[in-house]
Parts: sequence; C-alpha cells; structure tokens
Amino acid sequence: MNKIEGIQDKSDYEDYLDFINYRIDGYWLDEKLEEIYPENMYKGLIPTLVYWMEREDEKAIVWKRILPDENETTICPILMCPDDNDFSCTLIVAEIRNCGDLIQWKQIGIDKTKEYEAEKVGSTVEWFDKVKELHFSKQDYLTMLEIFRQRLTIDKLRIEDQMKE
Repeated sequence: MNKIEGIQDKSDYEDYLDFINYRIDGYWLDEKLEEIYPENMYKGLIPTLVYWMEREDEKAIVWKRILPDENETTICPILMCPDDNDFSCTLIVAEIRNCGDLIQWKQIGIDKTKEYEAEKVGSTVEWFDKVKELHFSKQDYLTMLEIFRQRLTIDKLRIEDQMKE
C-alpha cells in the first residue's frame, strides 16, 4: 500500500505562492517524475487541485474526476505548469480507479489531447512506462483531498488580498 498526503510545499519559483502538494511514499510527485524522466521539466509542476486554476470548467473536471464513483475509472489531470494554471501547457494525468476501500492510480502519463475543451482532457495520453501503479487506502486519499479543499478557501483569501495591494 502506498501512502498519499497533501502537504504544504514551497514553490520552486520565487514568484509563486506556497501550495499543497502530493507527497507519495515520502517524495514529492513532481520531483519523482523528474528523477525518473530527467530533463522533461516535471519538477515544479503543481497540483491541479489548487485554487488559482484559471478556468472554472477545468477546475470542475479535476474535482469531478479526482475521486471516481465506486467501481469507476477516470482520467484526471493531477499536475500542471504553474505558468499557465490550466490544461494548455504540460499536463500530467492519472488513470484513477475507485475500488471501494482502495483507490488506484493505475498509470500516470502526459496528456497529449489536441482539443481544448475541458471535457476532452485525457483522451490522448502518452503513458509513462517507468511509473508503477499506486494503491492508496481510501481514508488516506479522502484525508488528502480534504486538505486540498480546506486550502482552497485560504488561497482564495490570499489571492484576493494580493489583488487589493
């Protein structure tokens, strides 16, 4: 069983806010992908569950797909480029299956979808062959998602305050 957590991380870039990031088995997901696939610039990608995603339709897709219904599978965007904060740049997706008490990330890959409609994301994926399937307890997974949800309100206030300055 793998361990997934939502933990505050410091941005790799000084112009960006700190954020909640995926910590899996003691490593940051973006850094692990960079280690496995060096020179692809995966380090510094941020979760799609952050408040500052640009498009509401894309936010809705992420939150709809991050936890499929029981016995269902989705392709969910999990990491994105912090420059654009949307699906248009580097976008990492996971094939997520809800098995009841177990949540599986069956495979992870880079989205290659050409259509720019939010619903189409994940239709064309180049799956990573060096990333193993991950299995999380549903309780750990729900706790991680709740940490991201709680942070949405905090980040909304932080961004609104910055815009007033």
